[in-house]
Amino acid sequence: MITSDQSWRNTKLREWIGYYEGIVHKDGCESLIEVTKNSGQLKPSKYANHAGKIKRSDKRVVMDDMWVKDKTTSSIINDFFSKVIRKYSDKFERFSCQRHSGFRVNRYSVGGFMSEHTDNIHHSHGQTYGYPQLTALLMLNDDYEGGNFLIAENEYETAKGSAIVFPSNFMFPHAVKKVEKGTRYSIVTWLM
Repeated sequence: MITSDQSWRNTKLREWIGYYEGIVHKDGCESLIEVTKNSGQLKPSKYANHAGKIKRSDKRVVMDDMWVKDKTTSSIINDFFSKVIRKYSDKFERFSCQRHSGFRVNRYSVGGFMSEHTDNIHHSHGQTYGYPQLTALLMLNDDYEGGNFLIAENEYETAKGSAIVFPSNFMFPHAVKKVEKGTRYSIVTWLM
């Protein structure tokens, strides 16, 4: 049961979460999924912390991931995230992005999930200095069941081609619910 205090907090936190549809067009989503499938680079994810990768725990994460290394694909993804950054900056004028961590593709098959966690990480996702200000995700498909995105006690059933952005700190714990049917693809980056 959510108390009125919790309800107020959820509403206030929701103001800092950016959800944008239509960031990536349908063909772009499908192309990025195909590039990912054909890369041969997807591997079982290992949960990471500020000290780097730690032993995989099925209680924390069940998904495959890969860092995008191809410069052409990275450039295309960067263009999509630039649109997201502009939209978020329009609402929060003091936000600016100087760098990002690179792009990681997450693939959740049936039974895949990510347990609740926060992204106040340091040096574990490619950043060379400091902590990320924002976490940003692109959702590449929506033809699966389950796999909803939870953030700060708010649940999102994200649309294909949409993006979600939120502060990378303790106020915004987030998770991916278990995928019940199909395969869920997303791309994440951390903005500094």
